Amino acid sequence: MGEVQISMQAFGGISIINAIPSWFGGTMAVNLRVHSAIKTCKEPCRYTSKLVETIVQYFVRKYSLPLFEVEISSEIPPMSGLKSSSAVAVSIIRAITEKYGIYEKSIPRLAAELSIQAGASITGALDDAAAAYYGGAVLTDNLNMKILRVFDPKLDLSVVLAIKGYREKRIDANIMRRYSHVFYEIFDKAFEGNILEAIKLNGIAVARILGYDEEPIREAIGRGALAAGISGNGPSMFALCRKGDEQYFIDLFKRYVDTIKVVDIVGVGGT
Repeated sequence: MGEVQISMQAFGGISIINAIPSWFGGTMAVNLRVHSAIKTCKEPCRYTSKLVETIVQYFVRKYSLPLFEVEISSEIPPMSGLKSSSAVAVSIIRAITEKYGIYEKSIPRLAAELSIQAGASITGALDDAAAAYYGGAVLTDNLNMKILRVFDPKLDLSVVLAIKGYREKRIDANIMRRYSHVFYEIFDKAFEGNILEAIKLNGIAVARILGYDEEPIREAIGRGALAAGISGNGPSMFALCRKGDEQYFIDLFKRYVDTIKVVDIVGVGGT
């Protein structure tokens, strides 16, 4: 009998608020999935990234596990702003803990800590990891590694994604933190429940600070998008719209990118 493989999933997401400027972040899960499965291997084992290797070595050393490799199937382009690294980290950790019966107190927090260790994230992206794990919308204090809220946004909306992978811009955290006061205010709006307003303000602010073209974002809002912006640190854009209105924004984004996808918001528990 061959080795039994256990595949575990996690979700991608879009930004409610970018965590770099103020350390307070927020992410909403969307129906872009990553699946990871592990299999034992003989040296030299091969890993697709420093993040994957860091996660594997953590478990091998802490729990004296045999060496293993990871097979990853992802719907999320890397370095796109759609939370691929966090989704990969969470799905791998879930697969390892499930296969070996290991208990970790907080899988999202562990994913964030190992992401920092691997150099895959500036803040650890606890908000992204928590949304990848729980689904729904998440608000976090990334500096103190605290999950402040996990809730179902209850938004029956479509997310039109203008997808670009492999970010070309270098992200300077010091420059972004000059605008921390702006993002504190945006976070307060999100925490008070004004999620769509927070998403819209964050998306425009990030585009301006990082030098992305604001025109498609403003045009999307002008066409009736309930929110639009840059996700993460870019370069992907998105528009949140009512069901049935997707084509307006598909036509708009076609002028700027080749890859467009319409996805749903994922509720808590992956519903």
